[in-house]
Amino acid sequence: MAIYHANVKTFSRAKGHSSVAAAAYRAGLLLEDTRTGQRHDYRRRDGVVESRCIIPDDAPGWALVPASLWTEAEAAERRKDSTIAREFEFALPHELDDDQRSSLALAVARALVDRYGFAAQASIHSPGSKGGMNWHVHILATTRRLGPDGFLDKTRELDGGPAGRAEVEWIRELVAATTNAHLEAANLDVRVDHRSLKAQADDALARGDLVAAAVLSRAPTRHLGKDASAIERRGEYSELGERNRSIQEANENAFNEVLAQFEQKSRVMPVPEGHSEAQAQREAKRSSLSQMLAFSDGQIVVSHGLRKAIGERRSDGSTEDVPSETPSVEAIRMEVVRQGDALRDELAAHALHSTLKAVSALASGEVVPEECKEHRSALNALLLGLKRFGAALVRFPKRLKAVRRAIRLRHMAEQAWEDFVANHPEPGVSWTAREWARRRGRRLAALEQRSAELASAQSAATPEQEAILAEDLRLREECLETASVAVLERCSARAEPTREAQSDFQEWPVASDASKPSATPRRPRLH
Repeated sequence: MAIYHANVKTFSRAKGHSSVAAAAYRAGLLLEDTRTGQRHDYRRRDGVVESRCIIPDDAPGWALVPASLWTEAEAAERRKDSTIAREFEFALPHELDDDQRSSLALAVARALVDRYGFAAQASIHSPGSKGGMNWHVHILATTRRLGPDGFLDKTRELDGGPAGRAEVEWIRELVAATTNAHLEAANLDVRVDHRSLKAQADDALARGDLVAAAVLSRAPTRHLGKDASAIERRGEYSELGERNRSIQEANENAFNEVLAQFEQKSRVMPVPEGHSEAQAQREAKRSSLSQMLAFSDGQIVVSHGLRKAIGERRSDGSTEDVPSETPSVEAIRMEVVRQGDALRDELAAHALHSTLKAVSALASGEVVPEECKEHRSALNALLLGLKRFGAALVRFPKRLKAVRRAIRLRHMAEQAWEDFVANHPEPGVSWTAREWARRRGRRLAALEQRSAELASAQSAATPEQEAILAEDLRLREECLETASVAVLERCSARAEPTREAQSDFQEWPVASDASKPSATPRRPRLH
């Protein structure tokens, strides 16, 4: 699930910081600090997805170039203990794709620039490990406002005190609200909350949601960091690790206390009229404990049991504790509607009108499952066809993305080889000939491997391969407009369309006159 994290920190010359070095590291660039003469080269740094500069509308164009922006920002600060940069770092949901994360980071950066008038550099970083979820963005901002003629006054409202704390709270709320808006636009159910765990738990108690209060009634643990993590991996005990274990123990006690309150409230629950006390207790348990709670390794675990969209009944008519081995017809129908809605524009572009009509009928409830024995198999076939059609649409764009990534990795390997050859043409005083040859061979092997990967990626993205995938997409279209759609149309014809269903059909791009020839499908949009 999406995790909320936001942090604000400053860079100061008094602590030996350099805004040029910070910008080079976060963007993976080579920048030279003209004030000190140092060159900060992080071009071989991996994990930088993208980096861009965001400036006020009336700012000069040179501020869009990182080298010019941070050189001028350093020159504008004259004191030896000046605060030279400010960073806003926050997490990006791993549920979003690259374009959606980029849009989210840009929206937050633009809101900050519009509010404070400074210039900023937004750098998106990928997780450090394969399959990781720690996507995040570093927004490195100048401490001065940027006008048409250069840097102006300091952004004192962010320096601290009551006003600074209020601004930080506004920034945290901005990150949460913008993140939730992008998650909603991506049709994702997850949300983030910038408030403290205690505030969220109090709000849950006020709503009467004791299960959520139990989950939130915990104190946050501290981040271990690389040093403490290394100590813990060796089987030793670090100071931060001991502190986190104490927090986890306190969390377990708080969790048990909330559960005790929940059980006490359940015992005194009034008995509805016409129900026995035992029956009321069973119903309360089923409705309130639909989520199983447990405390494991210092964390409250919420286990959502596998529940059926439509309950299968026992022989005595009850639905309690009946395992669901296969998805119900209603669950399949909802998934078909979701897939169809996600592919709605593409289906319309390829003139798959009967498929659109079938999905529209499912969405409006016009198709009644009990009226057609072939309904489940038709639904399964339509769902499979939609998934294959969606996969075929993105197959070639994924290959183009792989080519761009291979080009970047090959460039990095080439740069590493050129730097080594330029700086170490022969064994130095600190290296033996064997060590020099090993390091040289490692860089040459990496360059050869990246070159082979680039050639392989380019061979999979040729015009011939694009034509093959386009033909495959055409076959997917034909398979999609076959028996499964026809069966659904026959089933839907048995029901009388409601006024709402008829209005729903008007939203879908279906042919208005059956006697007219259908529209010719456009060429697949693979780029």
